[in-house]
Amino acid sequence: MTLKLYNTLTRRKEDFRPLDPSNARMYVCGPTVYDFAHIGNARPVIVFDVLFRLLRHIYGPEHVTYVRNITDVDDKINARAAEECPDLPLNEAIRRVTKKTEAQFHKDVAALGALNPSVEPRATEHISQMKAMIERLVQKGCAYVAEDHVLFHVAAMPDYGKLSGRSLDEMIAGARVEVAPYKKDPMDFVLWKPSIPSGPSWPSPVSITARGRPGWHIECSAMAEVHLGDVFDIHGGGIDLVFPHHENEIVQSRCAHDTKIMAQVWMHNGLLQVEGEKMAKSLGNFVTVHE
Repeated sequence: MTLKLYNTLTRRKEDFRPLDPSNARMYVCGPTVYDFAHIGNARPVIVFDVLFRLLRHIYGPEHVTYVRNITDVDDKINARAAEECPDLPLNEAIRRVTKKTEAQFHKDVAALGALNPSVEPRATEHISQMKAMIERLVQKGCAYVAEDHVLFHVAAMPDYGKLSGRSLDEMIAGARVEVAPYKKDPMDFVLWKPSIPSGPSWPSPVSITARGRPGWHIECSAMAEVHLGDVFDIHGGGIDLVFPHHENEIVQSRCAHDTKIMAQVWMHNGLLQVEGEKMAKSLGNFVTVHE
């Protein structure tokens, strides 16, 4: 049988042919473990579980690799840890929050009947690979150091915005662009940044002396590289990740590896709607999977 997939990058359905028929490879952005998953968060779990099962049916279970990551270093995690455990040192509070939340996520996924992914990497286990990728980007002139930050220079990739189909003006208007005097361009995004006092930190890459931590986008690029290679078959996630997260993943991975693409097919599930609005923790209109 011929499998057809809708590719967000090309805006059309295409015949799917894995780069290596003996190993069809898929990466899907997983949870940031700071809060229980709501049923909107469960949608990509179920959507890509169905695709995982279909790929296993077509190519054989031993010929499919499905990677779904755990984001366990993030500003939201820091904030939740400080809120829930104000009497603990921040790093200890973070460990408590992420351990509890990740355990609940796995219980929820099991209750939904979804298969485990082939690999479930954690961001904190791949810091050295992130740093190595950042250093390559700086060496290639695609990134630069400014005031203890490393930033990706968007101008290094002229077709930035191709996945989302947005113009530069639309991307500036739609993104949470941090105004910073050290940026060469308003759209440049952070690959590495200084850590908050007492927060998670690691020795920084390149010429930065202060300890710091990775930005969100570089985490997925590095984990995908480690477990699936420079170019792989399918990258998936919710439609809300198209811009800026997946757009940024593409340019930093392509620049780091000197490749034309990061993934052959980009697939995105729609958002769960509640009375005309997307289900979101920030809106308070959610029901957890546990509930």
